[in-house]
Amino acid sequence: MSGPFPLTIPVGLERYSGAGEDELGNEVESWSPPEEHLVFGWESPVSAEPELAGHDRVVVDVKLYAPRSMGPGPRDRIRLDGALFEVIGYPQDPNNNPWWQPGLMTVLLRRVEG
Repeated sequence: MSGPFPLTIPVGLERYSGAGEDELGNEVESWSPPEEHLVFGWESPVSAEPELAGHDRVVVDVKLYAPRSMGPGPRDRIRLDGALFEVIGYPQDPNNNPWWQPGLMTVLLRRVEG
């Protein structure tokens, strides 16, 4: 347990390693092997899809509540219940005040299907 909230749910964090080139000179992105971290939990996924008929793209957003020590950054990836999400921006950290430090931060995640 870290802070007032129990950390009991395992997730996999893949840190963004940058862009390189494959054997044909094409740019490819890469990530580190997954690191297991324990988190407090996440909110129910929220999905949106285009209003145009014939488009099958679905965007799924999730708010993850994780310890500050996890330290994810933009473009890192996190696996929740088998689904891979990309970290959007930097975590929202409410711990920078003199009154209350929960030890958790909010990590915004997104997955695009289709």
